[in-house]
Amino acid sequence: MTGRTHMAVGAAAALLAAPLASRLTGAPVTGVAPVLQALLGGMVGGMLPDTDVATSTGSKELRRAWAALAVLVACGLAYDHLHGSDLLVDVASHFSYEQIAGAAVLVATCAVGRASGHRGFSHSIPALVFATFGMWMLCKPLAAAFGVGYLSHLVLDVLNKKGIRLLWPMRVSARLGLFESGGVADWLLLVAGIATCAIVAAARLDALPAWVAGLPATVRGALPW
Repeated sequence: MTGRTHMAVGAAAALLAAPLASRLTGAPVTGVAPVLQALLGGMVGGMLPDTDVATSTGSKELRRAWAALAVLVACGLAYDHLHGSDLLVDVASHFSYEQIAGAAVLVATCAVGRASGHRGFSHSIPALVFATFGMWMLCKPLAAAFGVGYLSHLVLDVLNKKGIRLLWPMRVSARLGLFESGGVADWLLLVAGIATCAIVAAARLDALPAWVAGLPATVRGALPW
């Protein structure tokens, strides 16, 4: 599947799974913050496994993030030099050791994934566990959505014609061979993911059209929000 499809499906899966995560953590489901957390966490989780290949959407976005971070650090250093301040030290002091460790786990997961080759470690259950744990340490509000988005990537790639090593380092590949990246199914999943995000997000923000309220109670109860 293409990077756009993984991001759209990851975000949609995170939104749909939010009620279950809410039962486990007690976190709210409705409101701007929970919706944005589900969208962002699902999108990042959905694209992160493909950072194991340099040409993927995940790798390109990761390089942009590193470039932006480098620019911010350079600006901070210049500001501190010109004004004799400790801006970077003050900013760094707001990050706990747990958050720094979480970021390190995520970086290590991406690094091992790149070293193991495409559809290797980063497309495995161990990587899902490590990456989700790293995100939990780095930013707990995004962890559940991130994990669901990451899982959705693995599920979609199992449906693909190229196998993935779910039980890495074992060499057994899992694949069903139903779809092909860039094909009709890929496009349909992209559209379905975007539509699901729009509808569920609108429902969580009480922004659905008025006619939805007029649906029978049994129908409204079956809707995913």
